[in-house]
Amino acid sequence: MQNLASSESQWGDRSPHETERAAEARQVFARKRAAEAARERYLVLGQVVQAEIIPRLMLLRGSLPAEARPTFKPNVEQVAAFADLALAPDEAPMIEAFSALVAEGYLVDRLFLDLLAPSAALLGRLWDEDLCDFIEVTTGVARLQLLVSRFRVDDDAVASHRKRRLLLMGSPGEQHTFGVRIVEQFLRKAGWVVSSGLSSSPEEIAALVASEWFGVVGLTLSCETRIDQLAMAIRSVRAASRNRSIGVMVGGPVFLEHPEFVERVGADASAVDAATAVLLAQRLLDLAADCAKKT
Repeated sequence: MQNLASSESQWGDRSPHETERAAEARQVFARKRAAEAARERYLVLGQVVQAEIIPRLMLLRGSLPAEARPTFKPNVEQVAAFADLALAPDEAPMIEAFSALVAEGYLVDRLFLDLLAPSAALLGRLWDEDLCDFIEVTTGVARLQLLVSRFRVDDDAVASHRKRRLLLMGSPGEQHTFGVRIVEQFLRKAGWVVSSGLSSSPEEIAALVASEWFGVVGLTLSCETRIDQLAMAIRSVRAASRNRSIGVMVGGPVFLEHPEFVERVGADASAVDAATAVLLAQRLLDLAADCAKKT
């Protein structure tokens, strides 16, 4: 992994010149993100992982053994290097780099959380800054999801693909639904079947999950004043869902500012952006499958 940050030749030798300039711009941007703003963003993502994903893993698997404790934390430059591999014309170098980390003994679950999730978040930022177009970013995120599918411990890819059905909506009373459409595009590009709609009442959302099987429900919220309505909607989803192990993912500015609200509303995880939502949705699906096999 140490070579990733310095082996620019793996992705820097591209043509035409526009592609080279784009790669240079991404490297400049990555260095900027290494400043305080970048540290803040990765801190938020780290809080999400530590506060939400790790406790859920411990709940489903008992307790994490000592060797599962984090021993490797990619720095900003290494995450940027891996994200750039995901954007390369050929996916082989990315797969080889990840395979090498697995061969060195790093736990796959930790790599998912400590390397792939921050890489997806950085791809989202590159898109926000117009340093990548939509096709590049969605292709990169799809490649990261390919790694999740290929390297997860219990690889039942066909069954998992059939269960990639997700309901995506604004929370009850939510007026800002543009973000929902962005997340929907990323999920569809990554192979999810997405049903989406405008904000609705808890009863209407519950009726949807009662009438059709979904692996994951995603709800967005932008205003703290409607937090109790969202909590009610999530309780209704869990009570009415045809899938008794349905995963619930939330997103929006409220959860970036207050990660503790994820537990308050009864959700399983929150995504910092559209790109990260793809990976978290897959992890929720995988965790539900693991839980079902243990019962």
